[in-house]
Amino acid sequence: MESVQQVASAVAEQLNLTTKPPVEPDEWLKASEVEEIKGDEDGKAEQIGELIRKMQNHNFDEHQHKYRGTHVKSLGLVKGTLTVKSDLPSHLQHGLFAKPGASYPFIGRYANEPSFIKPDFEKAPRGFAFKVFGVSGARLSEDGLETQDFLMNNAPMVELTDIDTTLEIIQLREKYFDSPKTLQLELAKRSDRMKQFAPGMLPNHYIIGDEFFTQSSFSYGPYAAHYSLTPTSPDQQEYHNKLIPSDACPTFHRTSLHEYYTSHSATYTFRAQFASDLTKHAVEDASTEWDVKTAPWHDIATLDIPKQETYSDARRLWWEEKIALSPWSGLADHRPLGSINRLRKKVYAMSRAHRAEGNGQEVQFPSSAEEMPE
Repeated sequence: MESVQQVASAVAEQLNLTTKPPVEPDEWLKASEVEEIKGDEDGKAEQIGELIRKMQNHNFDEHQHKYRGTHVKSLGLVKGTLTVKSDLPSHLQHGLFAKPGASYPFIGRYANEPSFIKPDFEKAPRGFAFKVFGVSGARLSEDGLETQDFLMNNAPMVELTDIDTTLEIIQLREKYFDSPKTLQLELAKRSDRMKQFAPGMLPNHYIIGDEFFTQSSFSYGPYAAHYSLTPTSPDQQEYHNKLIPSDACPTFHRTSLHEYYTSHSATYTFRAQFASDLTKHAVEDASTEWDVKTAPWHDIATLDIPKQETYSDARRLWWEEKIALSPWSGLADHRPLGSINRLRKKVYAMSRAHRAEGNGQEVQFPSSAEEMPE
């Protein structure tokens, strides 16, 4: 006799077989229809920015350097080429991806996500952010640039959820910045504690084999979308879901990336998935992973990163002191969506200004990949 679990699995499998993604792109939601802007978001973003400034000061007290508000620890710094698929369907030809087969130079940074410097043997989210150059089209602001920034993490959702949750969590993180154990005790009192503990439960994999996700929503031309990067080269696949050694050193990820890129290249597929139902593909709640059965991934472009030096002193100083990335630095066709992104516009600008003031270095948005040192 079949168990209840077996019957349930069979039913679920049957349902999955009959679940079809929406017609492309007729049923995809328009980016202009998915946001719900609440009152006083500017005021809350200002509060978050001020808390981030205090966290930057905590780091300065310990390290005598003004770091970014998050993704403090650099792990690898690279440059490469993004190439749009030559056979990209016409309904996916928007923004950066409007010209099938076109290639663009980019620079990228692997980093630990936390706001404080942690040893690499401790579990934590990891990020990869990159800036694409030579991009034309209507922009989100009149900055005079021809670039598009993408910021991603190795988890498909973000525990900060929305602007209200972000304010609550950042208040706790700043208050207990110097007492991680007390912070964990305070988070344990929350109704969403499992969500808040999720980042520290991520497996500590080799970064070169990780997938990366925007976590929050962005427009893709007229549509609401999520973006991701999937490692596709055979050399990277060897490290996919591979745990780092239990006796790893505090700089293991930096060292492993350096060793990898000394003798290997890397390739990522840039993908997008499109919202068709806000109950399955939430925009204002960035803590939910989109259902891939109803929002499958579409291959859009390829990122190729050749062998290179990933952590020279010149590169590290340039990235840490002189340049910035922002989800709001780019094309109007890739507009950030949801309150978690709307707050980033003000918060990133405040953090950037405080970093520049503290280090005595003007923080800029570079206009060419050639500006990045070797």
